[in-house]
Amino acid sequence: ALESVLQAIDMENIDKIICLGDIVGYGPNPNECVERMRKIDGLILAGNHDLAAIGWKDIDWFSSYAKEAILWTEEQLTAENKRYLSYLPEVISRDDFTLVHGSLYHFTDEYIMTSAAAKKSFDIMGHRKLLLAGHTHYSAIFFRKQQQSAKLPFPIQNLKLIDKDVVCLLDDMQSIINIGSVGQPRDGDNRASFGIFDLDARTVTLKRVSYDIKKIQNQMIEANLPGYLISRLTVGR
Repeated sequence: ALESVLQAIDMENIDKIICLGDIVGYGPNPNECVERMRKIDGLILAGNHDLAAIGWKDIDWFSSYAKEAILWTEEQLTAENKRYLSYLPEVISRDDFTLVHGSLYHFTDEYIMTSAAAKKSFDIMGHRKLLLAGHTHYSAIFFRKQQQSAKLPFPIQNLKLIDKDVVCLLDDMQSIINIGSVGQPRDGDNRASFGIFDLDARTVTLKRVSYDIKKIQNQMIEANLPGYLISRLTVGR
């Protein structure tokens, strides 16, 4: 899935790659994925699975399937790749946008799936108009007016994003955008998901690309990874 996305990116006019975390944690090629990302000069974050796979996060609250995959991943990762993951930041801020795996309230572990969760991050964003987040494996946007009135607050709204959707970032709006997951989509589309952020045009475009799911599933079977994680790749849930 990662190679398919990187090949698709090569076809675009891209200046820098952003990775919002969880390079490892579910798939059968953790070292290969880390080594591929190590070659990229991009904005690359740590996710909760990355930190769990190097022993930096308590895995008791993970599902039994995720926990089993994390323990397997930890055994597979080389010391050098673990060291790389340990140096990844949990949040990156620029003048116009902020990057995080989970949320601004909890950088690696909070899911932004509801308006209530989105509000906590909106309230921390300050003057910035855009937060790019991951973690949910679900492509969506939350947005609200930047200038709030105490008497007439603008409600937070959200939309699911699908392939080829283009989000226009307006001057008076704040947005939280999740472009989904490369290798573990859970929004009903089993294709790998990524996005293109155009700073000049002020747009974010969602893209989906197919990859050889059966090949990965066979590798997961050989690695004796949980059957549930294998089967869910087919349906993207």
